[in-house]
Amino acid sequence: MAFGGDNAESYYDDGVTASMKGDLKRAARCFEQAIKKDASFIVAYHQLGKCYLRMGATPQAVTLLQRVVNHMPNKAPFRLDLGQAYLASGDLPRAREQFEWLLAMESSPSRGHLGLAQVNFAEGRFDEAVHNARMAIDSGGTNFAALFILGKAGMVSADPTLALEALDRADKLIEKSLELNPDQVEGYYLRGEVAYARKQYSSALEQYRAAYDRARKDAYYSAFGENFRYVDILAKLGLCYRQLDRLDRARELGAEILAIDPEHKIGKALTAP
Repeated sequence: MAFGGDNAESYYDDGVTASMKGDLKRAARCFEQAIKKDASFIVAYHQLGKCYLRMGATPQAVTLLQRVVNHMPNKAPFRLDLGQAYLASGDLPRAREQFEWLLAMESSPSRGHLGLAQVNFAEGRFDEAVHNARMAIDSGGTNFAALFILGKAGMVSADPTLALEALDRADKLIEKSLELNPDQVEGYYLRGEVAYARKQYSSALEQYRAAYDRARKDAYYSAFGENFRYVDILAKLGLCYRQLDRLDRARELGAEILAIDPEHKIGKALTAP
């Protein structure tokens, strides 16, 4: 039973609390109970969909978030999360539809531009990704997600100087966050992501190791739109070792990853001949 009683609202509140703590399995159970108690509780469907998305259960997330948007099509947060679910599933045309809706309907278009930059990057349209990332920053201010996609896209487009500057600014934002919370797994992981995008593989390895040392095997992590698990930290360590020509260690990590998640794409790549 939920802390506040056997009703939909109490289960929902407990789910939100568990989600904020990163206990997504408990959060999902709470939101499912809330829906059982009240099948019309649309925000519980929304939160359950977000839980599934963070847990990597993308098909379930898409199904739930589609239902939410069909019920309330004019809510920007619902459209945003559905767009992210489509993006995670690889359905780029449908992801684009959601972000273009945000761009057309919101008074502040930054979230639409950021989503489109992420779609552009996934499509390999790096110059367009740079443009939309810059528009996201111009319309919504400096934030890690926009700087990071600007940097990643810039590294493979025509302006590496801009890319390195954006990645440096992104790194400084995370560094400040770590000063306030030095045991924050997310901060070290994201600094690893920035260093990897810069092709500074030794520095990336150091940051991923710091995340690994602090991570729990059963936890899910999320920050600035980046979702990852313990096994994903192992994957990034493996990629660093491969870039540093330590192939035996990369394969060992690949095998460790597949023992946890046999379908992990990076795990399979690290163990490939």
